[in-house]
Amino acid sequence: MTPAAADLSGSRVLVTGASRGYGAAIARELARCGAHVLLTATRGGRLAAVASACRDAGAMCDEVEMDLASPESVDAAAAQVRAAVPRLEGVVMNAGVLGPLGPLADADVDATWEAVTVDLTGQVRLLQRLAPAIADRAGVVLVTTGAAGRPGYGAYAIAKAGLESVGLMLREEWADRGIRVVAVNPGPVRTQMRAEAHPEEDPATVPPPADRVAPVLAVLAGEDPGPRVQASEWGLG
Repeated sequence: MTPAAADLSGSRVLVTGASRGYGAAIARELARCGAHVLLTATRGGRLAAVASACRDAGAMCDEVEMDLASPESVDAAAAQVRAAVPRLEGVVMNAGVLGPLGPLADADVDATWEAVTVDLTGQVRLLQRLAPAIADRAGVVLVTTGAAGRPGYGAYAIAKAGLESVGLMLREEWADRGIRVVAVNPGPVRTQMRAEAHPEEDPATVPPPADRVAPVLAVLAGEDPGPRVQASEWGLG
């Protein structure tokens, strides 16, 4: 399924980390597909521009500030989302931080824990708080990476490996409700986080985020490609 083919008219979809990069690209495509988007980011400034673009595309849009490092902020954001819509037909867990890179034993302990909190434990807390509002037969996308579990990527690798395990758990635990839980790895895309992780790379050699949103839209529109998908390989088989 291509982005143009996805019909998400009336679907209410939450996208975390929607103020830039992959999350912003997903939000814009969802808006074009007719979804009611609920967008989160740590700060509202950049998020307002994405929300405006979604509204210009004709979509309903709610903005929610949320700091995944703060349990209180996560709880408040989940309550705001549940007050805005009775049900969610889709959830895209995209938010994350890179954290310290390099050998794990040499990494700053506090910075490592903060990154794991944002990239893993905060995400789990949000899913727990949203669970009663996630509709039967909904699509839940967990944005992962090829760096999951990879040496040298520190907290980011730990958290993404953990998030993939969370996806496998929820995929089985929610199977009787028909909820599709899929980890999507966008692969290398032209984002600020990618530039921070690979400063030696020419950004022009990396595809823009919008080129890798098709599997996310497909899952949200009803497809179930399995527990983990490589976006760079989508549509090639």
